[in-house]
Amino acid sequence: MKKLTKKEKAFCVGFINSGDISEAQAYSGVKDGGALLCREEIRDELERLSRVYNESVACTASAGLKKLAMGDISDAVRLLYEDNPDNETLRSMDFFMISEIRRKENAVEIKFFDRIKALSQLSDNTSKESDGSIYDAIMASVEKGGGNNGG
Repeated sequence: MKKLTKKEKAFCVGFINSGDISEAQAYSGVKDGGALLCREEIRDELERLSRVYNESVACTASAGLKKLAMGDISDAVRLLYEDNPDNETLRSMDFFMISEIRRKENAVEIKFFDRIKALSQLSDNTSKESDGSIYDAIMASVEKGGGNNGG
């Protein structure tokens, strides 16, 4: 099997990130992305990158759900007791688990994401295998004419 050039590897990265042949071509500098997608070694690289991407997204989602489910709310509580916090104070606070903040006259209302739902989602995500890859979805779209430049 032919080894990929730097431009071909860059095309694969651009295609996985955007799902768009034109954007991948612009990112990589290759001329005919549609033809590249027909090559087996390009499809193999896209499949490999897709697995890496899916694992990365799954880890990020898992970390976010853990933070929602078990994160520290002390900054949010601190905000309730601050009269007029300055920008520096606000920027230093962690509001990740807050879904909504409202100020009503002299009061602040804070709504948090549902921790039980986050735990449930985290549990569901860790017990299920992925049904498919982003590569499969992109390739299905390309095969149906969803790609650009004849892809």
